[in-house]
Amino acid sequence: MTTLSVLDEVTWAGAPVAGERTRALLRALVEAGPRGASETALVEEIWGRDDVPANPAKALQVVVSRARTATAATAIERTPRGYRLGLDAGQVDAWSLRPEALRLAAEKRYAEALPLLERLDRIESDEEVTEAVLRAVAAVHGVPAALERFEAYRSGLADGLGVDPSPRLRAVHAELLARDRPVRSGLRHDADVLIGREQDAAEVSALLKSSRVVTILGPGGLGKTSLAQVIAHDAEQPVVHFVELVGVTAPEDLVSEVGSALGVRDSVAHRDRLTPQQRADVRSRIAQQLDGAPTLLVLDNCEHIVAAVADLAAFLVATVRDLTVLATSRSPLAIGAERVYPLGRLGTYDGSELFRRRAVAARPGVHLEESRVDEIVTRLDGLPLAIELAAVKVRAMSVDDIARRLENRFELLRGGDRSAPDRHQTLVAVIDWSWNLLSERERRAMRWLSVFHDGFTLAAAEAMLGADTFAAIEELVDQSLLTVLEAPQGFRYRMLETVREFGRMQLIDAGEDAAARAAQRAWARDYADASAGRIYSPQQFDAMDELRAEESNLADILRQVLADDEPESVIRLFCAMGVFWTIAGEHQRVIMLASPVADLLAEWEPPPELLEKTRLVLALLLFGAAVTGGSGLGRLTAILDRVGAEAADPQLRVMLKVMQAMADSVTGAGRPLEDELAVLINDPDQDVRARAYTFLSHERENLGDPEGAVAAVREALRLTGTAGGLWPQAMLHAQLSGLYAQLGRLGEAAEHARAAVPVLRRLGADDDLVQTHAILVTYAVEQGRLEEAAEILAQLTDEQPRGGFGSRGAVHGARAQLLLAQGRVGEALALFREVVATMGEVPFPGFTDDGDLLPWRVAAEAVTVVACARHGEDTEGSDLFEALMVKAPRLVSEGRRAQDYPVTGMVLFALGLWGLQRDALPREESVRLVVLADRFGYSRSFLDMRWALAVADASRVAPGVLERVSAEYGERRGLALLDEARGVIARLG
Repeated sequence: MTTLSVLDEVTWAGAPVAGERTRALLRALVEAGPRGASETALVEEIWGRDDVPANPAKALQVVVSRARTATAATAIERTPRGYRLGLDAGQVDAWSLRPEALRLAAEKRYAEALPLLERLDRIESDEEVTEAVLRAVAAVHGVPAALERFEAYRSGLADGLGVDPSPRLRAVHAELLARDRPVRSGLRHDADVLIGREQDAAEVSALLKSSRVVTILGPGGLGKTSLAQVIAHDAEQPVVHFVELVGVTAPEDLVSEVGSALGVRDSVAHRDRLTPQQRADVRSRIAQQLDGAPTLLVLDNCEHIVAAVADLAAFLVATVRDLTVLATSRSPLAIGAERVYPLGRLGTYDGSELFRRRAVAARPGVHLEESRVDEIVTRLDGLPLAIELAAVKVRAMSVDDIARRLENRFELLRGGDRSAPDRHQTLVAVIDWSWNLLSERERRAMRWLSVFHDGFTLAAAEAMLGADTFAAIEELVDQSLLTVLEAPQGFRYRMLETVREFGRMQLIDAGEDAAARAAQRAWARDYADASAGRIYSPQQFDAMDELRAEESNLADILRQVLADDEPESVIRLFCAMGVFWTIAGEHQRVIMLASPVADLLAEWEPPPELLEKTRLVLALLLFGAAVTGGSGLGRLTAILDRVGAEAADPQLRVMLKVMQAMADSVTGAGRPLEDELAVLINDPDQDVRARAYTFLSHERENLGDPEGAVAAVREALRLTGTAGGLWPQAMLHAQLSGLYAQLGRLGEAAEHARAAVPVLRRLGADDDLVQTHAILVTYAVEQGRLEEAAEILAQLTDEQPRGGFGSRGAVHGARAQLLLAQGRVGEALALFREVVATMGEVPFPGFTDDGDLLPWRVAAEAVTVVACARHGEDTEGSDLFEALMVKAPRLVSEGRRAQDYPVTGMVLFALGLWGLQRDALPREESVRLVVLADRFGYSRSFLDMRWALAVADASRVAPGVLERVSAEYGERRGLALLDEARGVIARLG
């Protein structure tokens, strides 16, 4: 029962305590806790530093005596250094509040704990209390509220003490961020502040809370897209996808465009060839991908395909539970779930403020007469785009001149072409005003350059229009019809999308569309040829930079020529882009093209000058088809047989031989790939031997012989020079790093990782870079250098957004190992679980294997089972163990066309270790599984999977069995023990 209360007024047994100094003494003793406080500290608390009595000890004794009289004789006790309260924790409200509040928080009874914690935080805040408050706020009010609370705490520390939160609280903050990890795809991060749209943003956001579909409706130029971008940035949903539809030229392309934006289907391949059945399939997979966390899907610029958008939106909101759709359009979708928000024009005040800001930015010091500015804004219908285009004209004319030139603008468009898109009617008037200021040379430049979706360089413009193009470009910049960006590769020009659409309309009206497209494709072919010719040379970095700068344009043109059946253009473009994507680690983009390119080349006879390029394209596509299980291999090998594999370039020739052998290996025809490579490694050409050893390393690793793989790749590295650029050596270092990590030799792995990282970073090979960095994290953790590991992880996280397929689990896996080393087991195991979930959802084109047996998926499950076996409590991980037990017979079944021995070994290791740690399997069978995993070359790259630990486990649980089983198996590995593995799994089943 509480006797002394100090949280509000100071009372004893419910009665107020008299005397200011007596109350100050009691509060000071409560704050000091059971240990009490010194006389000096108490004197300072009661009288302050500036009013200390002449005899402090005597004065303090008087106050103590009065306090005992007001409470009880035993309430205050003397200590060697001062005084303390002679009360139990339950007798003091402040002392009992803390354990009660923290107990409720520990039991996750956050709704009950939060009021107590808030009270405690005001009087006795410390690290433990602050952590509990943050967790309670997150549970009761949501993670964003907790993050705001942390930010207020951090700011208070910084302002008051000049320090940062402790590592413990920073860890809580990181945990909250992880829980609050939002997805924001397709959003711009360079948008200027919107003027005059604050109320619109608030009202649309409110509608989105009560309606499944909201359409921002209005004519072109009102800023619908910009408003949608602001709303999407601030959306409460954890997942937001912003899909721009302005480039979709036909309703039947909508589904493939949205699927591409969401990662369901690559926009380069198939987009113009989807059958109705294929579109229905992609639409269903879009719904599946969106059916998870609450999601906001923004569909921007819908009016030109409004019926198709309406159909898709209606299907998605009927199919996906937690999906909200925000559309921008000139026309409503006209579906039952829709709420329309008509976006009005800017008022005169806001429109004039927008004009003034843009005009001053264009020409500082410009004279702006308020009445004239107001007049211009009014005559431009308050359209933000029109106002901005008008404002920047102050660079070349006065405000009076601008006002006068608006006189006949609307008359020009009245009664125009009724077949023009509705959204052009107002925007055409705005842009046509600038159009009328151009000479024919400048108009032609604007028409022809509008075919570039992703901007262009001066060199590209000159290739399209001739060497005297700069003057026209300069005038278009001055007329604000082009913007200038200073990119790493130099100046780049872009048209506003509405301006580009105006140029496209003028291009078609002039009958020049076909000629402009042909000129653009000629530029693309020449650009690709020039870059491809340097990509395997000492100028490799420059060639990759050039291709990256034009990647979007070249990919768009590649899609067009595929759809238009232009095989020569496809070959020339793909020779550059295929190698570029391969070096950058974007292998899925190459694989996605295998089918459409095979369709195109099936009956085509390449001219002599394109034979070598055609062979390179086939080599790239064959490699992708082989590593994904053989889909399309037959057609590609048939084309290669017809074209001929005897390439003039020796490296291409050996690559084609290897691809043919891989194809035969996958399909079961011909001799084993290792036998073919045994011949090639004795070729007199050093480059051929180097390439053959590289492939031999991959094959040996896949067959469960990592030591043999290391030997092969070391020989490849010895033979590889730099004449073809630095990427080949860097990739061999990365390959060695991965192999050494697989063997558990992390010191050697780190050495080769460090050699690879600078080149991979410079080339933009982000996927390989992330995976290589993950090895460095693991090595630092193994060596106990946890701060170094955290620093590498921070850098790795920055690189991950551009990383692709292989990096998706690498970041979480590396972080989980660091968490284990820090003793944060619960967080680590949760992160391993997240890796399993992430890798289970990773799509990869071309794979024909059972989805449950995809290598990255079962590998993630195996690692997580091992982590749970070593660190989890009770039944943690048992569900994954049971899942692997079900998968194991299928992994080793005789019906599988290809066997990935290291991945199968990881599964065997996980099952065996679980059996040893949890006594879940017969002990000898558990040991057999572990030994088989070793003979299959399982990956030891995760610290919990180190062989030495497994040996110790086996020796502890089943002494002598590991040695006996190892002797029984002799020198057999991989394939030679596959039947043994089948037998063990069958007995356990």
